Amino acid sequence: MKKAKIWRKNFEISNTHLLMGIPAIDDMVNYQHITFGRTIIKEIVWVQEDYNNPATYMLRQELRELIEKSLKLVLDKPEKIKKIHQEALKHNFRYLNHSKSLLKKNWAKAADSRIIKSFDKSIELFMIGHGYALPTTWFIDSDGEDFSKILIKKVEDIIKAEKINISMPEVFSVLTTPEKLSFGAREEIESLKVLRLINSDVKAKKLFLNSSAEKIESGLKTINSEIRRKIISHYKKWRWLPYTYIGPAYDLDYYLEVWSGLLKEKININKQIKETANQVKETKKRKKEIIKKLRINKDDKILFDIAAEIIYIKSFRKDCWYFGFYVLEPILKEIAKRLHLTLKQVRFMDWKEIGPALRRRSFPVDISNKRIKFCVFHQKNKVRKIYHTNQAKKFLAGLNLEKEAIKKIKEISGTVASPGKTSGRVKIINTPEEMGKMEKGDIMVAHTTYPALVPAMRKANGIITDDGGVTCHAAIVARELKTPCVVGTKIATRALKDGDRVEVDADKGIVKIIK
Repeated sequence: MKKAKIWRKNFEISNTHLLMGIPAIDDMVNYQHITFGRTIIKEIVWVQEDYNNPATYMLRQELRELIEKSLKLVLDKPEKIKKIHQEALKHNFRYLNHSKSLLKKNWAKAADSRIIKSFDKSIELFMIGHGYALPTTWFIDSDGEDFSKILIKKVEDIIKAEKINISMPEVFSVLTTPEKLSFGAREEIESLKVLRLINSDVKAKKLFLNSSAEKIESGLKTINSEIRRKIISHYKKWRWLPYTYIGPAYDLDYYLEVWSGLLKEKININKQIKETANQVKETKKRKKEIIKKLRINKDDKILFDIAAEIIYIKSFRKDCWYFGFYVLEPILKEIAKRLHLTLKQVRFMDWKEIGPALRRRSFPVDISNKRIKFCVFHQKNKVRKIYHTNQAKKFLAGLNLEKEAIKKIKEISGTVASPGKTSGRVKIINTPEEMGKMEKGDIMVAHTTYPALVPAMRKANGIITDDGGVTCHAAIVARELKTPCVVGTKIATRALKDGDRVEVDADKGIVKIIK
């Protein structure tokens, strides 16, 4: 008797839509040959409910085969993987530069053909940047943190063999930290330099210390013109950081409130700039010391270098996506205008439907509305289908979906992402709208994190996520903030609730629930 196919949930994404999801699934299927010379995962199911993707499913057997083959390639042919990673970075740079070229264009005056060409190229560059190295930069750690566990075991074995009293989480964290600044760190340095200018000018400092954001904005015209220019320039350059796939971007008020708050805290601005700017230098220095002290051999060093490379690519790639979709919004608004649709209705079209719809100057509004309510995108090899409402529910009901029961528990385990021990009250933060309940000293719990949630992460005493692996966004930011972090728990957002008190032992990857 033939065994029934079992579908396993691989990820979920908040604040997204079909114009992101369908290209992402397209490239997941179509670019595996870059790494393996063939396609292993042939079938994927993406579920969409309003602006949320509550689940994306893959066949368990195909998913596990791809992960195991990815691990084997990293271990057996690291140089091949490093070359693929370098090509992936090049493709994302191309996507970033293309997005920059679309800024400040007047799309209202553009011909349909020009809009279609710019839109199609943006999506195509997004797909190759996203899909090119996906087996090793996503899948390898996406289903039980396989790669992370290999690296952790290797660190433990090295420490044991050398008989040196040294913190395993610290060694692990240092060896897998990228030797490049993230976009977030670069923005922080530039923001602090603007703050330094404000602090050095008596009039500007008084305005920021004694006024609300609204009054600061209206008072900008009264301060030094060079300081005012730097403030507006910083806002325009970096406002896309929290955009994800639907926005919004930061308003000017956000930056004015940040600078006002930091002035009131009386932080040491020069010290903070120096510490952030020296992150890479300090990482290199500490890494060199650990490699020498533990006598880490060349092969193991290459493996840790690949891990650090994966972390950087994932962070850089995601920033390229967010910037790309921020830049795409004015184009989508113009498309919506010409098709007599809303921006949201356009976001629920298949990217391959945009060109034909613009040429016809029409798209069925009821189709978009049904997809917004509930839909499923199914891709099997080159065959693609979107089901909506009852069709979608019937299709999902026909799948053998793997289920994971959540029992009442006292302890949650995960992967160490950033070492340390702490405790506090849980605040579950999955969207920017939920950040208002986050208070300094709370333990932030999320399904996954992304740049828009960083203000809440800065307040947290500890960070816990369902998604995991040392290469996830939460791990990257937690290390930069030196905040204890446990990732890959799978169940934290379901097992915990707001107000629960927990102890986070990020040296062991354990979260204890306190009565």
